Amino acid sequence: MTVPVIAIFQVTPGTESTVEKLFRSVIDTTLAEKGCISYQLNVDAKNASRFIWTEEWESQVLLDEHLNAPHIKALFAELPQYIETSEIIALKPLAGGKA
Repeated sequence: MTVPVIAIFQVTPGTESTVEKLFRSVIDTTLAEKGCISYQLNVDAKNASRFIWTEEWESQVLLDEHLNAPHIKALFAELPQYIETSEIIALKPLAGGKA
């Protein structure tokens, strides 16, 4: 069973372009990772300070490897100064297609 994930980051107003650049910097590397089915960066259509990742992984083990990958560790080391709140939600698929 795959592991869909939603990650929501509310950033400090005025830092949106900086955070977007940081987020964009990990996309290509992540898409090439073993187990990555999808990895999409989104922004709330009504709140430009709210970034939402939608992603899906082949397994929890491969998701855990991603979270410990050097490019993600570097991103998470840089982000805290820009983040007001964050929530990462791993989902359990029940029905339908891919996330």
